[in-house]
Amino acid sequence: MKSRADFPSVNRPVVPKVPAWARPGDVQRDVDAGYEESIPENGLGYDDLMEDRDYLFRLINTIDWEAQLRAIKGVLGRNRAASQAVSKAIDDLQHESETYRGPHHEQIVDEWVDAVSSASYSEAANSMSAIGMIMPMLESIHSQAFYSLGELYAAKGMGPPAHKRWDRAVAHPQRWNCQVYFDADGTAGTDIIRGIRQISAATGLAPFLASDTADWIDAMLTYRNKMFHGGFEWSLEQRARFARQIEARHWEHFFSAATTDEEPWIFYVRKEVIAEMPSRIEAILDSWGAFVKGLPFECGHQ
Repeated sequence: MKSRADFPSVNRPVVPKVPAWARPGDVQRDVDAGYEESIPENGLGYDDLMEDRDYLFRLINTIDWEAQLRAIKGVLGRNRAASQAVSKAIDDLQHESETYRGPHHEQIVDEWVDAVSSASYSEAANSMSAIGMIMPMLESIHSQAFYSLGELYAAKGMGPPAHKRWDRAVAHPQRWNCQVYFDADGTAGTDIIRGIRQISAATGLAPFLASDTADWIDAMLTYRNKMFHGGFEWSLEQRARFARQIEARHWEHFFSAATTDEEPWIFYVRKEVIAEMPSRIEAILDSWGAFVKGLPFECGHQ
């Protein structure tokens, strides 16, 4: 018969706190409506009415980022509600297993242990769902924006700021591809984690991003890659390697893990980190907009 001691630990839902840097509210913009072209009575011009994020539409005007984020928030909200319902059911079963002293006590304990087991996998599914929506959006933002930026520099007959990436890439056709990293000898390799860091620094975007954004991107992309290629239960070597990486990179505030025999079993993105994912993307969009606003030439769609 199973007992509580036989089963590994599992994360439980927590009420997330919205970080100070997060953009408040669910901003609803009618992008298609645009702004009045005339000068308002208060003397403010078109640019005075624009927020930083709006400037990104001067670089990319074919994507509705706001609609994507609203859809993602809806799914995350439903997943969070389902997770909370599962957690309450587990709490109820645990309470019953600790207080019931009738003839069916062993059955109740078994039901509780089975519920915890199922929750371990459902929480992994929640993490994969969240990372599977947010990281492709992040990748899309960077990929399309950097590509459009490269086209603008070419159209203006200008070069980007001096940086070792451009020295290494020279005229390589993938020089504006954020999925590609250029080594010291000029070799181009597919590595989106290092590629985003390198091209963000090379273009001058990096200073516009929050100080911990690069580390957050590194952590989320690393987890995304492991989940998409390894599923919920990775090989023992992969589990140990990621546990060491979490410790070395100080990613404990991003991830937690269920354990078996005191060894990592299933890794999760923490609940509060999932909850703040849309705000993270909003902040990145704002940073991109501020960066575009400060470019040394007027942006316009070609």
